Amino acid sequence: MANGGALQELRVLDLTDASGRLAGKLLAEAGADIVRLRREAPGGPMAAPAAAFGGLLDWWYDAGVRRASLNLDTDAGRQAFKELAARADLLIETEPPGRLADLGLDYPDLERFNPRLVHLSLTPFGRRGPRARWQVSDIVAAALGGPLSVGGEADSPLNGWGRQAFNVGSFFAAVTALAGVYSARRSGHGQHIDLSLHESVITCTEQILMFWFYRDEFPTAIAPRQASLHWGGGYEVMAGARGDIMVTPTPNAQALLAWLVEDGREDAAGLLQDIDRVRERIAEVMAVLRDWVATKDAHALFLEGQRRHMPFGEVLTVAEAADSPQLRARGFFRPVAWDGPEMRTPGPLFRLIDTPAPPPQPPPATPTPVSDICADWAPAADQRADHHPAPSTSQLSEALPLAGVRVLDFTWVLAGPYATRILADLGADVIKLQTEVRAQGASGNDHTYFVMWNRGKRSAALNMKHPRGVEVFRRLVEQSDLVFDNFSFGVLDRLGIGYDAARQWNERIIYVNMTGAGRDGPWRDFVTYAPTVHALSGLTSLTNPPGRRDIGLGISLCDHVSGLAGALAALQALEARRRTGRGQLVDLSQLEVSTYLTGPAHLDLFANGREAQPLGNHDAFEDFVPSEVYRCGDGEWLAVTTRDDQEWRGLCAVIGDDMLSADEGFATVEGRRARRAMVDDALARWAGGQSANAAMHRLQAAGVPAGMIQNARHMTDSDEQLVAREWLTYLDHPVRGHHPADRYPARFSRTPLEPYAPAPILGQHTFEVYHELLGMSDEEIAGAIGEGLFS
Repeated sequence: MANGGALQELRVLDLTDASGRLAGKLLAEAGADIVRLRREAPGGPMAAPAAAFGGLLDWWYDAGVRRASLNLDTDAGRQAFKELAARADLLIETEPPGRLADLGLDYPDLERFNPRLVHLSLTPFGRRGPRARWQVSDIVAAALGGPLSVGGEADSPLNGWGRQAFNVGSFFAAVTALAGVYSARRSGHGQHIDLSLHESVITCTEQILMFWFYRDEFPTAIAPRQASLHWGGGYEVMAGARGDIMVTPTPNAQALLAWLVEDGREDAAGLLQDIDRVRERIAEVMAVLRDWVATKDAHALFLEGQRRHMPFGEVLTVAEAADSPQLRARGFFRPVAWDGPEMRTPGPLFRLIDTPAPPPQPPPATPTPVSDICADWAPAADQRADHHPAPSTSQLSEALPLAGVRVLDFTWVLAGPYATRILADLGADVIKLQTEVRAQGASGNDHTYFVMWNRGKRSAALNMKHPRGVEVFRRLVEQSDLVFDNFSFGVLDRLGIGYDAARQWNERIIYVNMTGAGRDGPWRDFVTYAPTVHALSGLTSLTNPPGRRDIGLGISLCDHVSGLAGALAALQALEARRRTGRGQLVDLSQLEVSTYLTGPAHLDLFANGREAQPLGNHDAFEDFVPSEVYRCGDGEWLAVTTRDDQEWRGLCAVIGDDMLSADEGFATVEGRRARRAMVDDALARWAGGQSANAAMHRLQAAGVPAGMIQNARHMTDSDEQLVAREWLTYLDHPVRGHHPADRYPARFSRTPLEPYAPAPILGQHTFEVYHELLGMSDEEIAGAIGEGLFS
């Protein structure tokens, strides 16, 4: 079934539950033929009908997929599964470790009749290890993985709205699966990929790992919870006279303080005169800003701040975000192609200009017979071959999934570097093109940010303002596959090296342009960072206790997810190039990525006229009871969820509360929702007499999703699963020396990713790159350095 789009020849079996359901959507949105083999049972507030059929989550996750009804516990179901797997390119599943092996349906069984199959298992903790069979909900995953250690206020941990831990795991599943498919297309051999949700969440926690890995450089090794205040102290949601706004003195505190003085704020004058110490006095700067903002209309202040190129972001509700002039101008909310009542849905996640996403479809009304799918998936002799092999590259990455892919990297700070770090981890040859002028602050090679997000890359100096800069870049483009940048709109175009120029030099080149708000629209020149887009997308306002909108997320989630989206876009474009022989431009808006993370809320607004509200730690989609964190007797916190009656009975057996066990009103999901306060009180009493670690183990032994809120010390000192998975590795940096780093969260059976290389120092590989790719002698390269071309 060809749907159009970059992935229109990709055949995917999807056997995921809620923890990985978004992965199939991400692939289906690009045209992959997804056959879902599991249908989630409706429940909770998000199950309300949207248009004619299906709950809201069906409309979000299953739009454009096909569904097949299989019972894997029967011989007929297992045989049908094998017939589909024999024709598929990719299987993504979230089955408990060991279940598929018991059924004779695990990778070794499937490989015998489909050696090209890529089989990705997304499990809560990985397939092996002492916690491999533990249960998780989204809040438990966020507790054990770190986000709850920095989310919320000091004495009130707060989870991100909308199952963001599950979203991160699904993004990693989609990216990692496509890397496996790329390798299989090239080699003819598939493999099994063991992806840990736990490790996926941990690797997207920014300051948590950075503070711990480089503890000598920060005031505290354990990153604290501090509401909306960024770990650097320079971003905060502040209350205006009307509305709330994310305000920051970054990146130009001098201009901001001058604006305050211009506006009559005498208390800013002393700070302006002492501008060289502004970082040391950041708390004073933020206090002055807080008083100033309190006199302003948030919307007017947002627009004026952006006019002055300051990354302010008004805190918008879901309805306000949906009415954003930028999202409306770019047509981000698209009508669903079907015969029922009008439906609109957010997306696509990014835009591949030459192979656009097909129009959004409804979820399937009925299953498709397996025989029909098998007929559609009849093997074609030449369909799977890569007729356009990428150029060979450094021998260092021959065995890795993305061996042979070369990336020219102009990215900076976090989102862009994280995208190219993912590609480097997967084996791409990422060449970071740098200058001494740009390599400053967080983009400086010795900065912890740079060391964290640029491992595995090569650094080559190239001054694009030199008269020969464009010619050198042209020669690099001729031998490369991808160019990445996350500058403001038009920077590379103004240098004469944008996509329009590059495709004349190499028709196979793929440009991934990661901007704050997109390449067009009234906000295209706005300056944004993750806290800005969180505010503008509705994610900040939703991540709050009921009645508040000033806390938001404790990490720069959208930077990490935009990085994952950038890597996903690159892999989709590579798959499209395999078919067409042509590269293309990718337009990725970080504002749209952040808005995408609240997709079900927008569907509810469009279909039912209901606006999602902040719910604290309550699950937004199914309203589990309990779904909360509780203070334990040792001062630590414990997250607990029960998703069904069986888990509830396990909980009652552990905590031994007579009231909860005896009262039949607690025996049903509906009854527990009506008695939420009583459930929370009982659990708070019990937790107060427990240590969090012991309570977690007791509940997990009873099959109840539970996890203590872990910070970096817990992860490295007491998480036996991470030890068993050898989560940490150590890198030898030319300047930083021997330092820890987290591994990529997946283990590949055929193309392991080790060893990892450290981040480069400035220009470390200049001689190597220009000798290898341009054939220049050492003397020529040295001369170019002397004349400022390579500086």
